[in-house]
Amino acid sequence: MRTEYHRMLSILFDFFHLEHCLFVLILCQVLFKSFCLLIHLILLHFNPEKYSASHTILEFFINAHTPFFLLAGIFSRHREFYLESLSTLLSIVCFHTFRWYIMIDKNRRTLSHSLMLCLFCLFTTLVIQAATTYALYRSALSFQQAYIQHTVDNILLNIDVLRDNIKKRHAAKNQPVTDEEIRNEVEDILRSVFYEASNEDGSYVWINEVIDYAGGDNYARRLIHPNLRDTEGIWLSTKTPDAEGNLPYLTELEGVRDHGSLFYSYYFKDLGADTISQKLSYARLYPDYNWIVCMGIPYHAVWENIYTGSTKLKIIMLCGYLFSLFGIIATALYALRLYRQQHRLQQDELNILQHAIATDSLTQARSRHYGAERLKELFSIYHHNGSNTIIAMFDIDHFKTVNDTYGHDFGDIVLRDTVQQIKQNVRQEDCLIRWGGDEFILILSMMTHTELEHHLQRLNTCIRTHSFITPDGAKHPVTISLGATCFQKDDTSSDDVIKRVDHALYQAKKIRDTFCISDSF
Repeated sequence: MRTEYHRMLSILFDFFHLEHCLFVLILCQVLFKSFCLLIHLILLHFNPEKYSASHTILEFFINAHTPFFLLAGIFSRHREFYLESLSTLLSIVCFHTFRWYIMIDKNRRTLSHSLMLCLFCLFTTLVIQAATTYALYRSALSFQQAYIQHTVDNILLNIDVLRDNIKKRHAAKNQPVTDEEIRNEVEDILRSVFYEASNEDGSYVWINEVIDYAGGDNYARRLIHPNLRDTEGIWLSTKTPDAEGNLPYLTELEGVRDHGSLFYSYYFKDLGADTISQKLSYARLYPDYNWIVCMGIPYHAVWENIYTGSTKLKIIMLCGYLFSLFGIIATALYALRLYRQQHRLQQDELNILQHAIATDSLTQARSRHYGAERLKELFSIYHHNGSNTIIAMFDIDHFKTVNDTYGHDFGDIVLRDTVQQIKQNVRQEDCLIRWGGDEFILILSMMTHTELEHHLQRLNTCIRTHSFITPDGAKHPVTISLGATCFQKDDTSSDDVIKRVDHALYQAKKIRDTFCISDSF
């Protein structure tokens, strides 16, 4: 409770930084209301008989937004709308009470009473505006908490998906793979995704690897950290304080150890800057790897995300509710814009992860997972409207000998160069898939038998004539064998076309450096 109290005080003090547009908006609202109310009372004091018309106009300017705020509160159930309406209703009650008081006892109708009431209304308006702003802050903070928690939870789910896909890929090639190799590949994918992620609001994701759950020096290792890339791999200590003397690593470790996840705050440098600010963070333990996956966002970004670019909203609020209805519309439009912006950020992160899953990290060809789904789609299209597609399969001749003779590093170079040469000799809309090991699938647009022969022959030639340079500087000849077919009416699934093209490839490999088109083409 004490921590929450100090945090609320710090938020209120932050309003008095002139660079914060929020303070300017609140100040303009309060001053404009107070000015109108003072005129209200002065007119009432000096000339109550002629006050009626002025009273009506001023009260309209001050209170026109009240029914709209009440409706907004009913439909959205946001506390700030009710508080704003309460502020206005309190002012109305005060003025009409004082007006009645002056009209009854004209002997006590002094200017000092009017000024005292004006100060009272100024104070109540300021207090309720501050409470309204704090409610808005808590709403925005809750939204950010849900956002970073949702992001971290999705990352943990995607780690499981990545592990399963890696296991399936190796199982399809009948290649053994250790848990350590899977872990390293997952780490590389996540590092690439985190580095390339958009961080316009200063948020980012990092991972610490726990070595000793008891804490102390060297209790964990910094695994991935987009904000401190040069420090990845260093040892961490629960005794390390932040800029304010707190122990964030200890708080983080105890939270995930005892509860699996937690929200916490600490002071750290901003992304891409040397400034230190308070961060809102969420951490969750991935027990299989002893990884603590965390996401943080600066507290100042909560306000920036709400008000950035909302020029229309600022102008309307600075006018002091003269056009209250337009202010409500602008607020609603901005809330919709903010929702779409956050949704777009989440979608971009999801697209990055999906791209990592759909792309082979070594060759940058499409992955087998993507290829299998694409073949199913093409088979479904063929089944419904008869639109056919050519499926070609190729592998590198004597690739095992290349690996055994020159090592896997040169083998990787051969795979990458082969993919690059194939991509340069097919159309942009064609799809190249790494099916497993040195085996690839090409999805080509439909063409005649003669055109296909010329096309496959060109692929044979481009690989045969390419210079593959070994580690000792010599040229090593590399060739490929290709098989090709298309969907047939009696196919029951995409697996049938795979079996048929695999058989065509088998026939080509009897000769090598050639191609074979299925008889059923």
